[in-house]
Amino acid sequence: MNTAHFQNLPEHLCRYLSEVKYSAYIAVCWFTHKDIFEALLERLQHGVRIVLLLEYDSQNIREDGLDFQKFIRSGGQLWACRELGLMHHKFAILDNHLLLSGSFNWTYNSNAENLLITDDPMTLDAFRKEFERQKSRTQRIFQVRRADVKVFAAFPLFEKTQFPMADLRKKVSQGANVWLIRLDKLKIDRSILFAEHYIPFDPKNLLGPFWIAYRMWDEELYDAKMERLKAEYADTLLRDLRCWAQRMKVGDLVFGLCRNAVRAKNPSQNSVPAYITAVGIIQSEPQPFSGEEFSTFRAVQWVKILEEEPFLLSEKISGQSVLKYRGSALRVLQEVFNS
Repeated sequence: MNTAHFQNLPEHLCRYLSEVKYSAYIAVCWFTHKDIFEALLERLQHGVRIVLLLEYDSQNIREDGLDFQKFIRSGGQLWACRELGLMHHKFAILDNHLLLSGSFNWTYNSNAENLLITDDPMTLDAFRKEFERQKSRTQRIFQVRRADVKVFAAFPLFEKTQFPMADLRKKVSQGANVWLIRLDKLKIDRSILFAEHYIPFDPKNLLGPFWIAYRMWDEELYDAKMERLKAEYADTLLRDLRCWAQRMKVGDLVFGLCRNAVRAKNPSQNSVPAYITAVGIIQSEPQPFSGEEFSTFRAVQWVKILEEEPFLLSEKISGQSVLKYRGSALRVLQEVFNS
């Protein structure tokens, strides 16, 4: 049996799910469709074993999202995918003899999508092995907590999330800016920054009213907001905000700095120089931050973490929290990635 669907995909999914008698093993990146969710809950009431691997991010786990705690209470198993790259699968193995797979995330969308149904034994066996491989990299969730989720990074799906050295060199040579970020000035646990893949900014909450009014980033509206702020705040504060919000672009590189890092490279030096503790790439426009300390964040893909052995930056660095790097980024990248 091999069947392909291109229209009314949620209805087809619900129909196949409603016929499950024993088990459903599901791996899906994003899941927000209430009808499909209700079909799973109905099967749980009939004693069906349902194991769900889900990208555990703020796109799925949010206040107005599906009630995954109810799914757990009803007997479903929820397994959180928290790794660096996306678990971008969308498939389900039903009663161990039917596979549903395709491009369709279990969400509301108007994209051109597909859903393939097959009972081919070799294909089913390959997907069973992949399910177990992905499951071995996840963590089972018993209590859903929004504070534990990854921040959803709105980078393009076709943008690489792992960058080899040659690609980093190419980005810089093609004109990507490189920014120096004083991570020690953010006064936030760096392990959280690296695990969540973001950099928060605006501790004065200057953009708080902007996010309340608009919720989505718009550069023209931001410019109008900046004009109103000029009469109230110091130029240096607004300069930093402009760097974070406007001058910094998706695809720019970031050198995360810390002045009080372990002097791993030069322990005899009397002064405390700037060390690179992480290298990353900006992945999103400004987004509203849900914490209390900052109003806004930029998603960032950290490609190298140097906490254990930070790299000493030889150039003298300003004390500003964010500034454009004026040295040879190519040289620094070469030394960091070859050290």
